[in-house]
Amino acid sequence: MNAPRSSWPISSRYVTIINKLFQGLSPAQISPGHDEQRFWQELLSLEPDRTFLTRLLSTLSKDECLISHKLVLHALFTVCTMFAADRKGKETRGHAIDTLSIMLHTVLAKNLAGWEVMEIFANSVNEADRVFMEFVGMIADVLGDNNAPEALRHQVLQLAVVFMCSISQLSPGAYFLRRDLFPCIAKVITSPDTQRFTFEASLLLSILANFHKSDAARLNPYLQRIRDTQDTELMRKICWAAGFALDAAVKAYQEISDDSIPTFAKSVGALFTSLLPDRALVMQPLDVPRDFLKTQPIEATVSLLPVFEFLFFNPLFAQVLVDMIHKPSDNKQSAPVPPLAYNILSLSSYVLTHASSSASPRTLAYANLALNTLLVMSENAAIMSVFCKPASSKEAIRLCRQRLPLLPVPSSTRAPICALLDCCVLWLRHNLHKRLEVYTFTTCIWTCHRVIWYLQKERIRLEYDWLELWKAVVDLLGFLSGKLDSLVTTGGIERLVQETIRLLDLALRKADLILPTPTAVHEFIYEVVRSSAVIRKQTLLLESLGQPTSVDRGASLRSDSASNTLSRILSTAAYYEGKLTSAGTRSAKDAFRTVSKDIEQNGLHSAHNADDTDPPNHAEDVVSFIRVACTDGLALMS
Repeated sequence: MNAPRSSWPISSRYVTIINKLFQGLSPAQISPGHDEQRFWQELLSLEPDRTFLTRLLSTLSKDECLISHKLVLHALFTVCTMFAADRKGKETRGHAIDTLSIMLHTVLAKNLAGWEVMEIFANSVNEADRVFMEFVGMIADVLGDNNAPEALRHQVLQLAVVFMCSISQLSPGAYFLRRDLFPCIAKVITSPDTQRFTFEASLLLSILANFHKSDAARLNPYLQRIRDTQDTELMRKICWAAGFALDAAVKAYQEISDDSIPTFAKSVGALFTSLLPDRALVMQPLDVPRDFLKTQPIEATVSLLPVFEFLFFNPLFAQVLVDMIHKPSDNKQSAPVPPLAYNILSLSSYVLTHASSSASPRTLAYANLALNTLLVMSENAAIMSVFCKPASSKEAIRLCRQRLPLLPVPSSTRAPICALLDCCVLWLRHNLHKRLEVYTFTTCIWTCHRVIWYLQKERIRLEYDWLELWKAVVDLLGFLSGKLDSLVTTGGIERLVQETIRLLDLALRKADLILPTPTAVHEFIYEVVRSSAVIRKQTLLLESLGQPTSVDRGASLRSDSASNTLSRILSTAAYYEGKLTSAGTRSAKDAFRTVSKDIEQNGLHSAHNADDTDPPNHAEDVVSFIRVACTDGLALMS
């Protein structure tokens, strides 16, 4: 057998014994005269040298784990599981769990197949059921044991997270589906003694719920539990923990670049600072250098996943979320943390602004998760009812102002739904690239459509800088029609164009119901007229994209509907273009005045009415995010 690396110093009895085990010596050879049980007990009574053990296991090759060191790895795994489950043990339980965590973290990082994991830890695939169910049983028993020390329950909780994040979607993860851990995880979250571990507990729950979700959802007990639970205390604790985590994620962006809205005092201070000799030529950059964003968002942002899971699957969670908006914080000692609903909006603004700055799969996955969360919120009547009401000036939602062009400075009392629309504007503005994230753009358009639908349904005239949204939507259409041949996508452009046209059509037909003032209506109509050339290009774009190469009848019907919708928009634009031609306007100011005058005299011209049945919910589960969640969850446990 291969000996461990001799360059490492032998500095303790623990290191000596571990080295001998990996040299192939048996417990009887290492400790003659002692039975095997006593040998392992004495070993696990010693404080593990975590650095040594991590380095030793990390340097083993995959083949060494499967062949020459398989027996010792199997022995360590089964023995540590047994000692971790022993309620009579004291130090040995904690040391056994530490050893298991290091083993799983290092060995499962070797790109193993599911059967290879079974071979290494169970000694054979045939023994896997017994060995892994004992492991799962130990975790369930410790988590559910109110008499176990809090630190020990925390260790086991983290061990479970390490296992599930490391195993990802490999078959051994299914052993956690055979025994329902939801009750003991919920107990950790709601118990006063262990509620501070809610972050890890909710992360574990969401990772378990995502195990083979797309092909085995009906077999996953955690999904069903999330759907069915009525435990509002559990939900409040998850909101509380996620609120702190997302607040830290927002602050991490702000530490890179202070994007707070300037006050008079700050402006004067900055002026005097800039006049100092060593600062005279220094300017504060608005656009953050891309290198500074490589580590963003921080791993704690993964706490958005359990929030999304509960929002998507459990109707009661949305009510808990909005109830906590005006509930004062229980912690009077620390600085107040904004309500989770507001932190979701704030974080989304930063994630969506910078998503394409590094163009890494990780940042784009978080952007997709953020926008899907916003879409779920926009499709929920309980959330929209609260979001569309003016906020308290003490609850201002801080949004990203780290890239030009900046959003208009918001009113301190504007409705939170304005911040949600701003997040959509930020995504539309800053992510138009050759490698286009078509699905995420479509999700963004769906979100805007749903907000406008709710506003017109409830007859809410929203005080908002609507022109920013109209320009961003038109810029998207212009980009698609101008760059179609050079875009790198996985498809879906036709659907994106269709949905964007439907959004414009809905806004155009309902403008007088949702826009706050006649001036806002005039600005919107003028923007449509000014952009009519871009809108006309969508006719050719839809024709080129809608060639009969597919037997998808649904796609054909959507294409016909989009063509009719586009015709209505162009009819309205043509009407006002005719008015401008008749008036002989020579400047943008004159054109705006002409359009405004006609609307005031004749009302808003909108060609034909459309079917105004409630739109379908478009929110979808974010199955693909699980890889990122596992990677970040594992990093947090390191």
